[in-house]
Amino acid sequence: MGRIGIGYGWSPFGNGSPGRAGAAVTVNAMPSETIAASSRATARWVPVVILALGAFCAGTDNYLVAGVLFPMAHDLRMSVAGAGLFVTAYSLAYALGSPAVMTLVRVRSPRRLLLVSIALFVVVNVLAAAAWAPWVMAVARIAAGCVAGLYVPLAGAAAAGMVPADRRGRALAMIMGGISIATLAGVPLGVWITSLSSWRMAFVFVAAVAVVATIGVALSVPAGGATPAVSLRERVAPLRRPDVLLGLAVTVAGMTAGLMVYTYVGPIFAAAPAVGAGFVGLLIMAHGFGALIGLWRGSMLVDRFGARPVLLGCLTVFTVNLALQPLAARSLASAIVFVILWGVVGWAFLPAQQHSMIADAPPKLSPMLLSLNGSAMYLGAALGSAVGGAVIAGLGADHIWLFATAFAAVSVLLSLIRHRVTTFSSTRP
Repeated sequence: MGRIGIGYGWSPFGNGSPGRAGAAVTVNAMPSETIAASSRATARWVPVVILALGAFCAGTDNYLVAGVLFPMAHDLRMSVAGAGLFVTAYSLAYALGSPAVMTLVRVRSPRRLLLVSIALFVVVNVLAAAAWAPWVMAVARIAAGCVAGLYVPLAGAAAAGMVPADRRGRALAMIMGGISIATLAGVPLGVWITSLSSWRMAFVFVAAVAVVATIGVALSVPAGGATPAVSLRERVAPLRRPDVLLGLAVTVAGMTAGLMVYTYVGPIFAAAPAVGAGFVGLLIMAHGFGALIGLWRGSMLVDRFGARPVLLGCLTVFTVNLALQPLAARSLASAIVFVILWGVVGWAFLPAQQHSMIADAPPKLSPMLLSLNGSAMYLGAALGSAVGGAVIAGLGADHIWLFATAFAAVSVLLSLIRHRVTTFSSTRP
C-alpha cells in the first residue's frame, strides 16, 4: 500500500501556516492496480447473483403450491389432494422434460437461452395467476417445470464458467442457495401475499421477480461460447452401472419422503389443534431456515468426513424425525423444532448425495451423473406429492407420516446396499 502525506495549511489559530497548529495527516491508499483488480473480482460475481435470483424464482415457483394449497383448491373447485398434484406435474416435467429439452436444443448461445427461459418464467406464472380451471393450472405447472429444468442447469454452468476455477464450488452453491432461500423467504412471502390478497397474487409476485431477473441477465451475463451437444444416449449411459441405479434410487426414495410431507404440510398441521392453519407460513419459514443451515454445513461436513457417513447420518436422523411427526404436532414449539431439523438433514443430504454419486466415477461422467441425480430429485418430488395426495384422499393427512417414514427407511437401506456394491466392485481384481 502507498502512503500519501497531506499537509493542511489552514489552522484554527488563523496563522495560515502548517506549523505547530497544522497537521500532517498520513492516510493509506491502495494502488490503482489493486483497486481495479478488486473491482473486477466484485463485478464478476454480479451476474452470478443475478442467476441465483432466477434460481430463487424457480425454487419459489416449485414450493409455492404447498403454501397456498387450501385457497387454490377452493378457488379452482377441486380437492386438496387434487391440487397437490400440481406439484407432481411440475416435478415430473422437470425430471423428464429437462434431459429431453437439453438434448433437443442446440445451445449455441447460453446467454440467449437463459434469457428466453427466465422470460418464459414470467409468462407461465402469469398464466398460473390467471388460471380459471384446473387444466389451465396444470398446463402452467408443466410448462414451468420444463422451463425451470432448462434454466437451472444452464445457470449453474454459466455461473461456474464466469469465476476462477477455485471459486466454482461457491458459484454453484450460490445457485443452489437461491433455491433454498426460496423455502426461507420466497414461499413465506407468497403465503403472506395470499393472506393480504389472494393466492393468484403470489404467482404474480414470482412473475415480478422473474422480470427483474430477466433484466439482470440481459444487462450483466456475458455472451458465452456454444456448449457441446450431448445425445440422449450419452446422458443415460451411466444407468447401465448398478451403483448408479442404486444411488439414484436413494435420491428418489429420500425426496419422495421429504416432498410427501412438504407438499401437504398445510393439511398435516392445520388439523393439529396445537398448531392450526395460521402457523403454516411460519413452519415453512422455519423449514427454510433449517435448509440453509443444512446446505451450508452439509458441504463442510462432507469435505471433512466424506460423503458416506454424512449421507447415512442425515438419512437416519431424517427417518427418525419423520417417525416422530405425530408427537411434534402436539405443540407449536415441537412442530417448529421438527421442521427445522427436517430442513437441516433434508438439505444436508443433497450435497452428500451429489458427492457420493461422483466420488468413484470417471471425471467425464460427472456432468451426466449430476444431471441424472437432478432428474431423480424431481422424480422423487413428483412421487412424493402423488403418494401424499392418495394418502390424504384414502386415509387422511394424519397418516402421511407413516408412508414418508417408510420411504425414508428405504433410502437408508438402499444407501447401505449401494455402499456394499461399490466396495465389492472396487475390490474385485
